[in-house]
Amino acid sequence: MEYRDFQTAANTSERKSSVSKNALIGMLTIGIALGFVVGLVFASPLGWSNELGPVLYDQSLVTQLFDEASPAVVEIHISRSFGRIRLPGSGTGSGFLIDTEGHIVTNHHVVDTATDITVQLSDGREIDAVKLGTSPADDLAIIKVDPDEIRGIEPLALADSSKVRPGQLAVAIGSPFRQFNSMGVGVVSGTGRGLSSVLQRPIPDMIQTDAPLNPGNSGGPLLNADGEVIGINSSVRTGDLGNQIGEFRIGFAVPSNTVISLLPQLKISAEVRRPWIGIAGQPVSKEMTETFGFPKGVYVSRVSKLSPASRAGLDPFFSFPGDEKGDIITAIDGRIIGSIDDMVSYLNSKSPGDEVKLSVYRDSQNVELWLTLDPWPDT
Repeated sequence: MEYRDFQTAANTSERKSSVSKNALIGMLTIGIALGFVVGLVFASPLGWSNELGPVLYDQSLVTQLFDEASPAVVEIHISRSFGRIRLPGSGTGSGFLIDTEGHIVTNHHVVDTATDITVQLSDGREIDAVKLGTSPADDLAIIKVDPDEIRGIEPLALADSSKVRPGQLAVAIGSPFRQFNSMGVGVVSGTGRGLSSVLQRPIPDMIQTDAPLNPGNSGGPLLNADGEVIGINSSVRTGDLGNQIGEFRIGFAVPSNTVISLLPQLKISAEVRRPWIGIAGQPVSKEMTETFGFPKGVYVSRVSKLSPASRAGLDPFFSFPGDEKGDIITAIDGRIIGSIDDMVSYLNSKSPGDEVKLSVYRDSQNVELWLTLDPWPDT
């Protein structure tokens, strides 16, 4: 009896062991199959690391991209003077070579108040640079170094930023907190963003990225997977989400197409003066259109004194039930306007002194106004 009980127990144990082995084998088989599938999913372009788990980019591609692009990226050092007092080392930023003639693109705010400029090359050498053209309204500037000093360094190519799409790889190279030639990797998280420059003028078509940007990255390149420049890192928005989450940071870059369009002027020591109408406004919302029948456009919320808009007779718009006054701009030179960014984008193709035709909705009527553009004011 005891033997049978023992044997029964042994058989039961054996059966349990067999079940456990079969279950283990099944789990291993499923695990291997899942691992194979996951490996296929993450093999390209995300890649897979046995030690660290999945990564969000092809590490070998990004390493090669950095090796090829970083020699053209420089750290910019500026000195400022206040009267007879000179303050060396009073600011830093980043920039990058765009040709073999020594032209370097950076941000206007990096070199705006500089009296002396030096750049540090990837090999550690520091050489003098001079400021050429600037565009405060676009936060762009060109500085120049002796071409003989950068001989053998491959400049960076400017991509067509109109082809940039959310989700594409974005690599930032620069000198955040004076950490020379640092790289941050992320994606393009948005396009067509509008952000104000130092002149409080919207810069249209900004590229938004989650690649880490910090003080010192300003003026450095934002690169695509081909190592081409899609934007010039310009600014960061931050916010506090509370102690449980911490701070968030969103980076923005001036699109490369803006640089391409301004290069002829920036290379000849000119200050680019963008045109100015002299209004503040907001887009007509869908609710305003559906409720009151207002057309798509930008309603004028403020008109600056002595501005082109003031001279042309534009009035701020307000509406109450049964009472409507002021102007909605619906088009400029026949081009439909749906936002301030639309307006700025079109006006970027114009120059101060040019005349434009505004299509305006006023008192339930469509009227046309002509105005001559002024330069964007310095303050």
